[in-house]
Amino acid sequence: MLDFLGTFNRSQFDRLSTYARGQLSYVVGRVQHITAEQQRVGFLKFSYDPAGRPVSYLTGNPGLVTYIGKLMSAYEVLGGDPFYDLQVRAKSDPVYYLKGDEASTAKILSNGEPLPQQGLADAPTGNLVRRIRGFSEAHLDKLERIERKVRRAIDYSDQLQTELDLLKVIPRTAEVDGSLEFLIASATAYFQDRSYRAISDDKGSDPFGKLVNAPMSSYDPGTTRRGPDGLAVERSNDGVVISGEALT
Repeated sequence: MLDFLGTFNRSQFDRLSTYARGQLSYVVGRVQHITAEQQRVGFLKFSYDPAGRPVSYLTGNPGLVTYIGKLMSAYEVLGGDPFYDLQVRAKSDPVYYLKGDEASTAKILSNGEPLPQQGLADAPTGNLVRRIRGFSEAHLDKLERIERKVRRAIDYSDQLQTELDLLKVIPRTAEVDGSLEFLIASATAYFQDRSYRAISDDKGSDPFGKLVNAPMSSYDPGTTRRGPDGLAVERSNDGVVISGEALT
């Protein structure tokens, strides 16, 4: 349904616009549902000292028991230390390169870590650590499974926030960048650009979009297009043209 992106005609776009506007009535309910789901899942937000070391973390609003909070409690009960072992960040708090200058490129990350290089040359100590970990591998696997659950829950929490941000903008007026009416108006403006042949105003003649992927014509010779076999269909500056039909 409405399975198109940048190539379409007016009939298809009008159907999409009508459908999208009809969905606006569900926005309030979706916002309420996502807000409740956010409160259930929670979030993981670390606080850092000036050197980039984590010193505390939150898993949700005060007084709320969240899914991520329960995972973090289980992680600590099994012996994991989130300040040392679970260094994860939400989408809203990314690690980035510190700015370099004209003499040297960026070499330090915002969390205080230098950019790593290839060729660690650590095989002897790596083998020893592997043997040290070996007898407790099953327990470490449990910690790693919880780590993966925490990371997936953080990703889910970020996705909920992204959707919530979108839904707060979509119902606004056409003057607001990102609102549905703004986006529809922006796309509609391309129908007035004759040189933009990806879309065309079919004036209701091709409601199923059968002709939208016709090849581009190389030139527009006149008011009538006639091919040698009488079967050519092309996209011109005047929309889709079928051989032998007069342009209107």
